[in-house]
Formats: sequence, structure tokens, C-alpha cells
Amino acid sequence: MRVFGCRKFKRLASEAFDRDLRPQEDAFLQKHRQACAECSAFQHQSSLALNFLRAATIDVDVHPMFEERVIRKLRVQTTRESLRYWSPAVAGAFIAGLAVVAALQIITRSAEIPPVRLPGGEARRITLSKSKPALGLNLDIHLPQ
Repeated sequence: MRVFGCRKFKRLASEAFDRDLRPQEDAFLQKHRQACAECSAFQHQSSLALNFLRAATIDVDVHPMFEERVIRKLRVQTTRESLRYWSPAVAGAFIAGLAVVAALQIITRSAEIPPVRLPGGEARRITLSKSKPALGLNLDIHLPQ
């Protein structure tokens, strides 16, 4: 027969294996265990299963580097899940997107700008005079021989 509070009992019974319960929680467990045979059986089975697992553990010397590798992999995984890891890629994608938008703007506007036509429509060659500039400066440099 199920009684009100079975869900709370199962949660507290599981937590009792990991931590010390407060007196109110412990009193609730005892009171509910007396009223609900189903929850009493659940706690008994959980206790048996945990004791079986404790008895089945094997003490094996673990390689000293094993723990360090596990911790390093955990740190790498949490770092990859963080925003700080992905922020350079996101920033690069944003800049690339801006470059694409700017290129599209330039391409679409270049069609709107008329080409520049010089009067006469021909290219002229500019010739430089071979005379010395008339700046009033003496630019002759005499090198010793």
C-alpha cells in the first residue's frame, strides 16, 4: 500500500548513504518506514545492493599517471564545453561574416557608380622635363675621388 511521501522517502533513503540526515529527515524515514511496507522493502534492497557493491570492490594498485590523465581529460572536456574555448572561433566567424557583407556591399555599389571618363577619351603620356628644377637650391654633389 502506497502512502503519501513515498517519493520523498526514496530520495532521503538514497541520500542517507551519502550524507548524515538531519533529525527531522531521519524521523520522517522511521515514521514512513513503519507505515509503508513498499518503501521499507525499497530501503532494505538498496542497503543490500550497496553492501554487495562494497564487498565486490577490488583493491588494485592504479598506475600513478591514471588519475592525472582522468583529471586532465575532465578539465579538457569542461573547457571545451565553456564559452571561453569557443570564443575565438565565434569571433573569427563574426569577422568573416562582416568581410562577406562588406564585399557584397562593394560589389553591389560598384554597379551603381558610373565609370570616370576623361575629356577627349584618350590616354596622355606625361613627359618630365630634363632640366634641373628651379628651386634655387644647389643640388650638385661633389664626391672626393
